[in-house]
Amino acid sequence: MKKPVFTFTGGNVSKLLAIPKYAGSFLLSKFVPRKSDRWVFGSGIGVGEGALVVARRLKREDAHAQISWLTADADQDRAAAAEGFAPVRRKSAAGYWATLRAGQIVITHGFGDANRYGVFGGYVVQLWHGVPLKLLHLDSPSVTSLPGAAGRLAHLLGPAQKILARMYSYGDQQISLFVAGAPETARRLRSAFRLDPGRVRVLGDPRVDELAAQAESPAKAAAARARILTVLGLPAETSGPLVIYAPTWRNGDEDPAVPTDAEVAELRAVLERIDGHLAIRPHRLGFGPYERVASGRIHLLGSDLMPEVTGDLGAFDALITDYSSIAIDYSVLGRPIIWFAPDLEVYAATRGLYEPLEDTVGPDGSVFHTWGTTLNYLEQALSSGSTAGRFAHAAAVDLSYRFHSFPKGASAARVLRQIRHDRLPESQLVESGGVFFESFYGRQVSDNPLAIDAEVARRFPALPRYWSVTDEDEQVPQGAQAVLVGSPEWFAARRRSRLLVVNDWLRYGFRARRGQHVLQTWHGTMLKKLAIAKPDATLRSKFAAARESGRWDLLLSQNPHSTAEFRRCYAYRGPILETGYPRDDRLVHALDETGRPTWQARSAAARVLGADPETRILVYVPTWRYEGTRPVELLDPQWLAERLGADWTIVVRGHTRAAGGATARSTLREVDSESAELEPAGPAPAATVAEVIDASAHPDVADLFLAADLLITDYSSVMFDAAITGVPMLFFAPDKDRYDGERGFTFDFDAAAPGPVLTDREALIGLVEALSAQGSDAGWVRDYAERAAAWRERFIVHDDGHAAARVVDDLVERGWLG
Repeated sequence: MKKPVFTFTGGNVSKLLAIPKYAGSFLLSKFVPRKSDRWVFGSGIGVGEGALVVARRLKREDAHAQISWLTADADQDRAAAAEGFAPVRRKSAAGYWATLRAGQIVITHGFGDANRYGVFGGYVVQLWHGVPLKLLHLDSPSVTSLPGAAGRLAHLLGPAQKILARMYSYGDQQISLFVAGAPETARRLRSAFRLDPGRVRVLGDPRVDELAAQAESPAKAAAARARILTVLGLPAETSGPLVIYAPTWRNGDEDPAVPTDAEVAELRAVLERIDGHLAIRPHRLGFGPYERVASGRIHLLGSDLMPEVTGDLGAFDALITDYSSIAIDYSVLGRPIIWFAPDLEVYAATRGLYEPLEDTVGPDGSVFHTWGTTLNYLEQALSSGSTAGRFAHAAAVDLSYRFHSFPKGASAARVLRQIRHDRLPESQLVESGGVFFESFYGRQVSDNPLAIDAEVARRFPALPRYWSVTDEDEQVPQGAQAVLVGSPEWFAARRRSRLLVVNDWLRYGFRARRGQHVLQTWHGTMLKKLAIAKPDATLRSKFAAARESGRWDLLLSQNPHSTAEFRRCYAYRGPILETGYPRDDRLVHALDETGRPTWQARSAAARVLGADPETRILVYVPTWRYEGTRPVELLDPQWLAERLGADWTIVVRGHTRAAGGATARSTLREVDSESAELEPAGPAPAATVAEVIDASAHPDVADLFLAADLLITDYSSVMFDAAITGVPMLFFAPDKDRYDGERGFTFDFDAAAPGPVLTDREALIGLVEALSAQGSDAGWVRDYAERAAAWRERFIVHDDGHAAARVVDDLVERGWLG
């Protein structure tokens, strides 16, 4: 096969050279009106992919829609005309004008599917062309690669790549609707394209609609088989199994799996035994000398013969692939998928995968690295009634369940409904006069807003309540409506709600409307300095903090210390409601007469966390640090587990900001690998090691406080809330002086801390062991009892279990509720 011309490197050079065209088109788009009845469609493969499925559906549903298909050559012109669409050359002046005037622009690969200079200001629907298994777009460093440069040009590469990244990022913001097949896919696309969650919607993949129909209808699958047999030049009566091999693209590199002569002989022998045929489907941008192996039972099914194969995958009895998204499409059929990745180690290191390929494969994690092992498994999987066949079917079903929220199809219809829905006026998207809740920028449904929501719902059950979320799987309280951050509904709910209850900054240039009010609950008493008071605060950051606090109509404070700090750190001059934290009401109600959680409350919290309540539970909650996103950086939980043994359970929770970019599970693995150098001894036997539980994503931190026999933190504000439960606290802070220099403390931490402040791990272990042996009679617990009492008197004086009721009472009195 001829080596294709496209690589990321070459495409990026062209992108930089086209900056003047982009700039001119951006300005022109401000003056050219778009027509809502005009649609342009395009796809990197021609007339096909999900764009064709949606266009066909649109043509059936709306006789008045003016549909143009942007084409690259005469063959595509004919294909578009045959579908009843107006063909327009995408790179022509007519293609530019059609794109610039269209109300809707539907693409599957990139803006080049249409006329890339005409997309500014349009409603762009990106259907994409498969589930990303490999790192995609801005998640992959190869996307912004440029040709190597030596000498005096080398210093230009860094700035050029930064410009490229900005161009990609700005271009991605032109996407109005990005379609995903399932929540897992949506998360990857949001990461890769840096899009607000609400722009990526789980609607199903239109390109799989036909394949889903073939999974349900043997007749449709038989028709697909007949089409494939015709393309391959095989007799219609061919009855043996058809197998397709579809490797992915390797950014200009040759496919490493082209079989040798010996492997070709092995291939032919297996195909003879099963009476089957193999269709090799190279990626349209990939290359390799496959022509020399294509004869007899081995066939070449290139994009020149069949531009698109997804809609006819029902013809094949098994699929062989490496990292191609075709595996996800094919999984709806429930048929064997054989994973053959001879360059797995190199590919994972250079391009990168969203998860280890073994995790994608399924329970047995079988990834083959040679044609011999691949063919051996293929033969077993296609053997009637075989164990391998049953495993392969189960793995395909599991894969489909993960990546296809709508395995029955009809996704094109959902896409069109979503487009129409997004174009509705705000008055038809949400009811007005409700309450909008947001916790940690929508990453959680938790904290003070959640406690206030419960009280509001109890008193005003008919009041519309909207919860800001960043993921489809986030559960909101009963009766509330989830709105994805950045979606039309999210903006509408924020603009039309009478009251906003948030615990962090407002974003997107929020400006309150007449009659609209903002309650800022914040999310903790501050040990460390915030905003304007930070040692490194710049003039710009001070201005931003002052502007932000100016948006708040009422600020909730836990204690007198917080009240004073809010005035200082945010230059806030509005009213402050100092009444304790609603999120801590639950803690107070769970205490017995000794001031510790009841056994029932502790056991229930432990079980929710997945911990054994019969063990002692150590909770470790470090704070966020500027230098990275690793929440567990200074104390390795696995080391704790090995030192403390099976009588303990270690529960670890990363900061909401620290855990935002990566799962805490991967963070814990990262820390474990680093700590191996600190602790050279091998791991203790499994029976003597404490269980380690990651609770970074657990929605209610109160469960950690109720379950804990010991809390270890550094500078996290959990030290204030946890004090309500009377849990003993240790402060492991080996970087205290540096942290104090970077952030600054709001009071003398060493003098006031309700537990020992430690810098040595062995000293910490000694105190934990003393607690384990003596409980509340441990010397250090008794020594700090007076400090702990003073701490509670200073910081949780208002937390009596009725804070939420007092907050809602105040809101009603102000006329903001009711």
